[in-house]
Amino acid sequence: MKLSGHKQLISNARGFTIVELLIVVVVIAILAAITIVAYNGIQARALDSSRDSAARTIRSALEMYKADNNDEYPRPCTPNSGCNATLLASALVPKYTSMIPEDPKSGTTMQYVVSVDLKGYGLLVEYQSKPRCKFLAGPSVVASWWGAAVPAC
Repeated sequence: MKLSGHKQLISNARGFTIVELLIVVVVIAILAAITIVAYNGIQARALDSSRDSAARTIRSALEMYKADNNDEYPRPCTPNSGCNATLLASALVPKYTSMIPEDPKSGTTMQYVVSVDLKGYGLLVEYQSKPRCKFLAGPSVVASWWGAAVPAC
């Protein structure tokens, strides 16, 4: 039994060709690559935003401590030599802050340094999507803490 021309054309037109499938796969791969790159950038900026929030928390707690302690910042380590900001916990927790925030990715904290006269301090913040920088506060800060190449935030 022979099919008519119209029915035979319909029966031969089933499915997709290999070329059509390859084009679809390539388009999906390109879209996936764009999405992954965009996601990584957004994730890095979100982590940096969390680092900014942590720096604000520590700076706020330091200013409250200073107001209660003869205009002097805490000295958890030797003046003019940086140390891990977690050492501030004994002076700041729980009266001025509930905890010293840690880096959201590495679990470490910022670096802290205080001047010899305890009237100035610095915080070093390591970012992912922008250059690291230092917060300096007080009249007796040393601009070369962590090197002159590290800009102020």
